[in-house]
Amino acid sequence: MALQVFLKLADKCETVVTFLGKVAMVCVFGTIVTVTANVLVRYLFGIGTVWTQELEWHFLAVIATFGVAYTYQQGEHVRVDVIYKPAGPRTKAAIDLAAAIALIVIAILICNYTLPYIQQSWRSLEGSADPGGLPMRYLLKATIFVGFASLVLQAFAEIIRHLSTLITGKVGTD
Repeated sequence: MALQVFLKLADKCETVVTFLGKVAMVCVFGTIVTVTANVLVRYLFGIGTVWTQELEWHFLAVIATFGVAYTYQQGEHVRVDVIYKPAGPRTKAAIDLAAAIALIVIAILICNYTLPYIQQSWRSLEGSADPGGLPMRYLLKATIFVGFASLVLQAFAEIIRHLSTLITGKVGTD
């Protein structure tokens, strides 16, 4: 019974991660449109703007920071398949559990160390240093924390799921 409560909590964590992953996907489209427009305008009309160039790397920052946890959730992260692939379900769960614990520790440390950096940016309402650049750079810097916090959520969900597999012997949420 308690296990089912934790599995539902894992589902809720993954809902947040999925949402942020979809935001990252939209930003991929935004990057494609922005880069294409920048190239066309620059080569057809000889015009370039600082804010559109900055917008490109703003999109890329969101893709990288929000996309990491989603990639992990989808199982598209890097593994050592020589060891992992032939292993049984419980061994895989133990390997994944150890990796998730290590990941959650690292992600929490990164969140902790980036907070002062982000807070300083928010206090000064930091914007682009370049004339014609984008304002509100502090929002972009906040994506660092949000991205790693979502990684904490996903690692927590993974810990719950792998503990469930180790306890019940069943893979998944059944």
